[in-house]
Amino acid sequence: MILAGEWLLPVSRPPIRHGAVRVAGPRIVAIGTLDDLKRSYPADAVHVQPGCVIAPGLVNAHTHLSLTSLRGLFPPGEFPGWIARLAPVITALDEDDYADAVSFGALECLRSGVTVVGDIAFGPEAPAAAADAGVGGVFFWEVLGGDVDTLAQRLDGHDFPTDAGSCDGRTLCGLSPHSPYTSGPGLMKAVYQHARRYGYAHAIHIAESTAEIRLLAAGEGALRQTAERLAVGFTPPGTGGIRYLEHLGVLKDSVAIHCVQLMPGEAELLAAHAAGVVLCPRSNRYLLNGRPPVTALREAGARMAVGTDSLASNESLDLFAETRELLGADPGMTAKRALAIMTLEGAQVLGAARDYGSLEVGKYADVISVAVEATADPVETLVREGTPSRVRSVISAGVWRVIDGKPAFLTAELERKNARVAEKAARALNRT
Repeated sequence: MILAGEWLLPVSRPPIRHGAVRVAGPRIVAIGTLDDLKRSYPADAVHVQPGCVIAPGLVNAHTHLSLTSLRGLFPPGEFPGWIARLAPVITALDEDDYADAVSFGALECLRSGVTVVGDIAFGPEAPAAAADAGVGGVFFWEVLGGDVDTLAQRLDGHDFPTDAGSCDGRTLCGLSPHSPYTSGPGLMKAVYQHARRYGYAHAIHIAESTAEIRLLAAGEGALRQTAERLAVGFTPPGTGGIRYLEHLGVLKDSVAIHCVQLMPGEAELLAAHAAGVVLCPRSNRYLLNGRPPVTALREAGARMAVGTDSLASNESLDLFAETRELLGADPGMTAKRALAIMTLEGAQVLGAARDYGSLEVGKYADVISVAVEATADPVETLVREGTPSRVRSVISAGVWRVIDGKPAFLTAELERKNARVAEKAARALNRT
């Protein structure tokens, strides 16, 4: 089939006026103008999206889809108090709850034009449920607490599928030791080495809050007791978070999530070690953690992606709104760079650009159409005016997921299950 619009934005090359993309099976097999593709493939069904820009499926590079059902449970507030209240709710939920939450979170992603995620997962139910819904990407199994002696056993039990669900192998495996206040230095190094050995992506929450910086600098503050309980062997390094990762030898090629509280020179350090940075500005604001140093990261040459974080610390999974926060934080950022950050550069940060992030022959057919005013600068218009409500269609792996702004599959059961998990989470929170 051929999908066409007013403009086609491949991202990896300039926009194409009256452009189109040809899909066969799960992959893109041709791009060009609509006229050219119709001449070359006269037997193909043609789907024209009037008044729409055609773009790659968006890449939400940091999510916790397992926490989708927690939307609205926690009011905005300081990070240490939030995470202390979140922990018992997480432990009250089980694998079935998480699977239901992920399924609904994947639906929310698709409605927003997102087909690819960098998701922090508690177990194999996350990539399976997401892939069944039509969302691919990298799923980072979260490892925290405990010591190195128990790590091998935990990792041996790690059984993420490599071809989960109905999306033909669209899930990639990753590992995450969560953070320096929940994982000790020995555990962090062991997780990183395991990821490198098996070719997994590696991600860590780092430099997220002032409380974390106080802990790293002097072993003080609101996260000290958490570190004493979970981060076996931790001693304050007296540095910022990025230099701490460098000192442990776990920075190179890692995915550094948040990076709000960077110390002088750390933006350059991220770039020098080819570490990708995922920025989540609305979540940072929700938890009073400050504003990410977007200008410093851009000027240092760091690779950047954007993520919404979880619905326990954000109001929506709207990647357009998240990206506009970056534009607001950095007057020097162009719309072209912003679009790359939410597509191709995001996929590069996750190590998934071979299959995702741009409209190119051979990549997965993850294609969205967004209804925005036709202008001479479709990139600027899409970035400035795009919203989930303007997403008209979503295709992932060559399958229609959203048609005319509505999911192409029944959602009532997903909504019912999400409500059930939300009620269970609320009861757990009320018991704390």
